Amino acid sequence: METPSVVRTPLSAVSGRLGILRSSRIGTPYRTPNIRRFGPLGTSWRTPVSRHAYSGSLHASTRTSTPLHPRASLSMVTSRTEIEENNIKQLIGKQWHMFRLTPLFNFKSKKSDLSMYSKTLSSHIAAETKKGLFVDITEPGDATVNLFSGLDTGVDDPKAVLIEVKGKARNKTEEKVVCQAVLFSTDLEFKPLRPEELDNFTYYSSMLIHGPVAVSDTVQNWLEVQFDCRVIKQTFTAQQLGFMAAMFTGLEEEHKPVELVYKVPTEVEGLSEINYSTNATDCLRLWKQIRLPYEDRFTDEEAEMFISGLESHFYEIFNIKLSAMPLHHVSMAVISAGHDGKFKLTTKSIDNVLKVLRHLTDLALDNLKIA
Repeated sequence: METPSVVRTPLSAVSGRLGILRSSRIGTPYRTPNIRRFGPLGTSWRTPVSRHAYSGSLHASTRTSTPLHPRASLSMVTSRTEIEENNIKQLIGKQWHMFRLTPLFNFKSKKSDLSMYSKTLSSHIAAETKKGLFVDITEPGDATVNLFSGLDTGVDDPKAVLIEVKGKARNKTEEKVVCQAVLFSTDLEFKPLRPEELDNFTYYSSMLIHGPVAVSDTVQNWLEVQFDCRVIKQTFTAQQLGFMAAMFTGLEEEHKPVELVYKVPTEVEGLSEINYSTNATDCLRLWKQIRLPYEDRFTDEEAEMFISGLESHFYEIFNIKLSAMPLHHVSMAVISAGHDGKFKLTTKSIDNVLKVLRHLTDLALDNLKIA
């Protein structure tokens, strides 16, 4: 099927918008209405429910939701060293696959334990290599498991973990890192573990993986076997993508267009998706109009109004209701993310990276099943 070229239109030309007023919770990870906070650490998905176990002119309407109380700002939580800043910068510009985790059993962060994990993972990879799983991709070598400081901004956050697998690419003699995985929790709002479980379990809400599929799958399998946990692929619903687009548009000073990609129904022949690109200045103007200047929280209603404003503008010009199609991919100056859980951090701001990671932590935490 032929995919149309990017559609770029100025918002200043048209008023109003028919949109996805996504009030329904069907297909979303939360069970009660959520309020997200937009503050120094960014917006988060907040559900005030306890968890005890795992298993034309642009205008805004009145908001009626009540946001949660804000938490400490980033500057109050932590100060970063040069090593921590360099660690955070390593996450920028790479395509990551996101996964969520159940608590890890008997994970220890002592240097001797990390060294032991490195050896067992290397042995696991060597065994898989003998099965011929990596022949067509790469030749994996040794693996290392180390702490990765800088992502733990909250008092209850465990120190992040970096897993690296080295190897030789096909027809190459030089060994290099072919796969990276980062386990993290950034600014956890609450501890998902019972007090009696704290000695035996460590909770990392999320894992990011960058590398060949076969090697990535091997790392996931090793984690599940070694720590008796589950590694679950994280996908983003249309509502979650729309919320990210609305939320992160107001964070970045660079003027990068906001792009929304909608999946066209299969009944429509000759067209697979619609790529809608809007000037960042216009989007920021819309964003400021729906925001209350004295509020530091960002709500569902504000996200709905933002997406609705963009969609109705498109309808006025092309007479196409984007609200009837699922939002498939979003891209702005901070992040580019798709429904399949793949994303790339495109911001140059370390603070904005942490805001994204905090939001991903909240998404994963909200998905942690209650037994």
